[in-house]
Amino acid sequence: MKSKTGLLKEIAEFLNEETETYSMLDGALKRLVEGTDFATGWIFFIDDTGNHQLVSDYRLPEALEQNDCHYMTEGPCWCVSRYHQGRLTKASNIITCSRIVKASRKYPDGTDDITHHATVPLQSGQERFGLLNVATPLKKSYSEDELELLESVAFQIGSAVKRIFLTEREREIALTNERNRLARDLHDSVNQMLFSLRLTAHAAASNTEDDKARSAFELIEATSQSAVNEMRALIWQLKPIGLEQGLAHAIHQYADVLDLNVTMHVDGLIQLNNKEETVVFRIAQEALNNIKKHAGTAEVEIIIDQLTAFSMTIKDSGKGFMVKSAKQLPTHGLSNMRTRAESIGGTLLITSRKDSGTIVTLTIQGG
Repeated sequence: MKSKTGLLKEIAEFLNEETETYSMLDGALKRLVEGTDFATGWIFFIDDTGNHQLVSDYRLPEALEQNDCHYMTEGPCWCVSRYHQGRLTKASNIITCSRIVKASRKYPDGTDDITHHATVPLQSGQERFGLLNVATPLKKSYSEDELELLESVAFQIGSAVKRIFLTEREREIALTNERNRLARDLHDSVNQMLFSLRLTAHAAASNTEDDKARSAFELIEATSQSAVNEMRALIWQLKPIGLEQGLAHAIHQYADVLDLNVTMHVDGLIQLNNKEETVVFRIAQEALNNIKKHAGTAEVEIIIDQLTAFSMTIKDSGKGFMVKSAKQLPTHGLSNMRTRAESIGGTLLITSRKDSGTIVTLTIQGG
């Protein structure tokens, strides 16, 4: 066991060098457990609605690891509930942990004699991120010194989370600005040149009497028009156009660029923050791209509903494909859609059958 000062110094040095959230959490938790008498630890991120996510764990007992950490990820518990209520503000002993109790009932020999744990909020200033929990076999209560150490480590981790979040936000802003610049440059230069080329070819084809020359000019006109369409789609990929007029309007506009016939139904008032709206549009964009490239149909139905939770369903009756599970999506683009959905706390369901079309459904709880 390391001295408190030495351990805090080691963790601080590690945190100062980390730039990725999850590797930072894993490394800090590993150093905390290995440098103390704690046998295991885990970290929850908790959102504003009280939903928790297991984002890091180290040396969990076998019972708690069963079924993809089912007992750690499903259902409520005392510490998460108290945290969400704003009543868990410092390192505390947990009288009874419902997660450990449930796991021990199912796997009585798999908890490594762990029955209770200590918990501490992760925060930086007024911003709260979640909970750090630790446990030791055959121990029901943790000393003031141990709780004080947890407070210090939690403060370090909370500060690191805030720093990384701010860095990622700045990176996103810089990336958005660069995308907007590229979109403007493409529109003002390359797109205009292609448009001029198409007009010139059209005029030349109209004014020549040579059949071969006319065919060549018509080919140039058709190719340049295709290039203009591709360029417009690329500009849309870089910068969502029309979102300022609403999500449904922007999706409809993009479908028009792809020459898709969209029937759209909107129920309820769409209320999404800027990030959610952009991500939802990107998912719709990817789904429409896939229909254009692979479905063999131009008919699309889109249903957007926010009477309770937000949901968006995109249907086509095209060629379809075989998919056994959401983790075995057939293209990189479909996998990107799922990743985007998860980035805003959403879930993406894709159902498809050969020659029976595809249905993409995005749901955001509390959206």
